[in-house]
Amino acid sequence: MDSNDPPRRPPLHNSSSSNSLSRISIVSDITDYNWYGDDYRSPTAGRRESLESLQSSDGEQPRGADDVTSPLRNESPGWSPFSGSSNGGYEPVPVTGNAPKPARKPSRGFGFGNTLKKRAHETIPEEDDGIDMGQIGLLKHAEPIGGDDQDRAKRGAAGSDADGPPVDYSITLGPSTWQDEEFMKRLQEHEAQGKLTGGIGLGIRSDTTVKESELLATSPVAERAPRTPLSRSFSLARNKSSLGRGATLKRIGQSEANKSGQVIEVIIEEEPPATPVHHSMTDLSSMSGPAGMNQPGMRQSTFPTNTQRKEIFYPQPDWKPFSMRWPYLLGLVVLSAGLGVAQEAVYQTSIRTPLMTFHTPHEIPPLKYFAFKFLPTIISVSYGILWQITDFEVKRLEAFYQLSKEGGALAAESINVDYITHWSFLRPFRAFYCKHYAVFVSAIATILANALVPTLGAASIMLSPSREERLKNPLNEKSIVINPVYSRMLTTTLLLIALLGCVLYYQLQSRKSGLLADVKGIAGLASMAVVSHILMDFKDMDVATHKDIHHRLKDHRYVLRNSSLAPDDDNPPTTTERDRFTKSHLSENPHPLMLRAAGAVPFLVGIALFLSFIPVFLFTKATILTDRAPWVVTALAVCVKLSWSSLETDIRLMEPYYILSRRHAPPRTLTLDYTAMPFGWVAAAALANGHWVVFLVGFGSVLAEFFTVLATSLATVEGRDFVAVLDDKGRDPAAGEDINAGQETAVSFWVTLGMAVLILVYMFAAAAVVFARRRKVFLPRQPNTIASVLAFIHQSKMLYDFVGTAKMNGAQMGRRLDEIGKTYGLGWFRGRDGLPHCGVDEEELLSRYRFEYDYSKATNPWEERPVEWL
Repeated sequence: MDSNDPPRRPPLHNSSSSNSLSRISIVSDITDYNWYGDDYRSPTAGRRESLESLQSSDGEQPRGADDVTSPLRNESPGWSPFSGSSNGGYEPVPVTGNAPKPARKPSRGFGFGNTLKKRAHETIPEEDDGIDMGQIGLLKHAEPIGGDDQDRAKRGAAGSDADGPPVDYSITLGPSTWQDEEFMKRLQEHEAQGKLTGGIGLGIRSDTTVKESELLATSPVAERAPRTPLSRSFSLARNKSSLGRGATLKRIGQSEANKSGQVIEVIIEEEPPATPVHHSMTDLSSMSGPAGMNQPGMRQSTFPTNTQRKEIFYPQPDWKPFSMRWPYLLGLVVLSAGLGVAQEAVYQTSIRTPLMTFHTPHEIPPLKYFAFKFLPTIISVSYGILWQITDFEVKRLEAFYQLSKEGGALAAESINVDYITHWSFLRPFRAFYCKHYAVFVSAIATILANALVPTLGAASIMLSPSREERLKNPLNEKSIVINPVYSRMLTTTLLLIALLGCVLYYQLQSRKSGLLADVKGIAGLASMAVVSHILMDFKDMDVATHKDIHHRLKDHRYVLRNSSLAPDDDNPPTTTERDRFTKSHLSENPHPLMLRAAGAVPFLVGIALFLSFIPVFLFTKATILTDRAPWVVTALAVCVKLSWSSLETDIRLMEPYYILSRRHAPPRTLTLDYTAMPFGWVAAAALANGHWVVFLVGFGSVLAEFFTVLATSLATVEGRDFVAVLDDKGRDPAAGEDINAGQETAVSFWVTLGMAVLILVYMFAAAAVVFARRRKVFLPRQPNTIASVLAFIHQSKMLYDFVGTAKMNGAQMGRRLDEIGKTYGLGWFRGRDGLPHCGVDEEELLSRYRFEYDYSKATNPWEERPVEWL
C-alpha cells in the first residue's frame, strides 16, 4: 500500500460503546458473511485452512475464486477486501417494479468464455420507522454482484484514482432497521463459530499469475544456474550435471518474486506419462458401484492431456536494523581484533619501558592523567555498549528469523520464545537448546564484552612499586606498568570476541528476516496477524498463563510469508520436536521480576550495601583488599550495571501496556515500542513523550556506565591519606605527603568520590520510585512473547483497522491510526463474537483489568458458558 493512499476504514467497526449496537450499514462489503442463506457455505468459513502458498496445489480452484457471483470474488490485484474496485459488492436495489428472486446458490461457469447474466434483486421492503435508504444516497455507493466487462471496466476506471473503500455512512447513521440488529447478531455468531469477518483471515492472494514456459522464457540464463561456492567448484566441474526442472523453477520463481516484491503464482503443466496405461478388463463398478465424479485420478478424456498444478513464490524481504547489517558487524569484528592487538602492543612496550613515571601526582599532565586513569575504562565500557546494542536487536528479532525460514518453526521456538526478559547469564543456554545459534553467539560475545573486558582492563593496569614501599617512601619514583597475566587474558578475550563476531556476521548475512520494516509495538504484530487464521489458535486464551499457551501451541507450526504470520498445519512436528519442547521456560508470574518485591528489594539492598562499601574500602584498613585485587570493585560495579539493565528492560517492555491499562490511551500507544530503541535514546524519547518513569530508568542506564568508570578509578586510592590532610592541614606543615604515594590528587579524589556517591543515590531513589509506581499487577501475563500479545488482541474489534496494513512501516501505521482518531485501552471488552474478552481494544471498554478478577464470570456468566451455568 502506498503511503499516500487514504486510510482504509473497514465497515465492521464499532466506534461507540461496546454495550450498544455496532453501527453497521447493510451495504457494507463483508466477505465472510453468508449472503445466500444457510444452504450456502463459504469454502473459507467451513474449516480453518493454512495458506495455499505453503505447498503446491492441484485440482480445481476453490469455490469463490473464479465465480463472479460469489461473495469471495475480488478482482483487485491486492488482497484487501475493502478495495473500491472489487466485484463482490451489491447491485443497486430497484425502487419500483418486480424482479425475480436470486438463486439460493450461485451458478458456476467453466472456462474463460462463459459469462453469467446479471441478476436483479427483489425490492427490500422499508420499515415504517426506518431511514429512506434511497433518499440519503447510500445505494449509489453499492456495486453489482455480477456484471459484464463494460461494468467492470467502468468500476476499474472510477477506482483507479482512489484505492480507498466506499464511504460507509453507517458510522454516523447507525443501524437503520431491525434487519441490521439481526445482521450484527449473525456476524457475532460467525465469529463465535471461528469464522473471521470484515476482511480478517482472507489469506495471501497472488499478485501475478504466469505460466512456467513464460517464466523460463523471460528469465536470464544466469539465474538458472545455482550459485556454487569456490571450494566446491573444482569438484563439481569433474561431475557436472544439469539442474533439475523443479530446482530451476524454484530458483527462477523465487528470484522474480524477490525482484518484483510481489506474490507470483506459477502454473505448471505436467506432461502425460510416456508409457501407455493398461486398464483392467474387469468392470468392478458392477459390484462396488460407481466411483465419485471428482476423483483426482479419474481420466477426463480418451486422449492424454496435460495436467496443471500451481506453485506460489513469496518475496523474501530482509529488513534488519543497522546494528545487524554488515557495516556495523564488520566494524565490531575489526574493533575487537584491533583492541586485542593494541593491548598486546601496550604490554610489549610496558616490558621494555614503563608507560609513565612520576614522583608526585602533580607532575602528571592533565591529558596524560586522563589517558591512563579514565580512558581505558571508558573504551572498555563503550565497547560493551556497542555489543549490547547488537545483542538486543538479535534477541528481539530471532523469532522472525525462525518463522521466515523454509518450513517455518514451532511455536516453542518462535512466537512463544522470550529472550528479552530472560536473565542474561542463562540466555546462552536457552538459545543453544533451541538451536538459535545467532542468539547464542551474540549472548556469549555480549557477556564477555560487558562483564569481562572492563574487569580485566582495570586489573591489567598496575602502579609500581608495591603499596608498602610507596607508603614508606612517598616521594620515590613511581611507574605505571601492565600486568602480564591479566593483559594476556584480556587479549585472548578480545580475540575470542572477534571470532564470535565473525560467526555472528555469517549467521546474520546468510539468513533473511522476512520483514519489510521494523515490527513496532502492538500495531506491528496486529498488522501481521490479520491476514491468516492464526488468531483462531488463541481462542479462549485471554487470561491464560504462559504454560497454558505453551501446551495449546506446542504442536503448532507457523510461518512468516509476505510480511504476514500464518499457521502451517500441513507440516506437523516430528516426534523429536515434540519431545524437545514439553515444558514452558517462561515465568508464570504476570509481573516481571525487577518490578516485584522478589527482585526489586534485593536490588535496592545491593545498592545500599555498595554505597556503604565505598567508605569501608577507602577509609579503613580494608583498603588492602582493593590494593591486591582492584578488579573486585570493577566487578561489583558491573553487577550493579547489569541489574539495572534488567530493570530498564522490564520498564521498556511494560510501559505501553501500563499506559493502556489507564484507559483512553492515544493512538500512538499501539506503535510505541521502547524495546526497539538503542541505548541512550530511550531516555530522550521518554522525555519527549512525557513518560517520566521510563526517563528515570533510561537516564540511570547512562549513569550506570559512568559509575563503572568512577568505581574503577577509586579502587587503587588510599582514602585515609586525604582525610588526614583535611584534619592536619592547619597544624602539621608536613601533612599531605602521604598522598604522593598514590596517583590521585586531592581534587580528583573528592570529585570522583562525590560523583560515584551521587550516582548510587540516584539509582537507589529511582529504583524505589519505579517499584512504588509499578509494583501492582495490571496484566494477566507478561507480554514478552508474540503469542502473548496475539492472545490479548485475537478478538479485538480494532483489528478491522489493520486489514491491509501488513506492508506499512511504523511511520505509515502511526499516521493511519492518528487519522482514524480512536483511543485504546487494556481491560475487559466485548469482542467481535459478542462475548466479553480481556485484552487490548478500542474504547469504550466494559471494565479495566483487575488481577484475579474474571469479568466474564462475574457479570452475565451465561453468555460464555450457558450450559455450565445452568
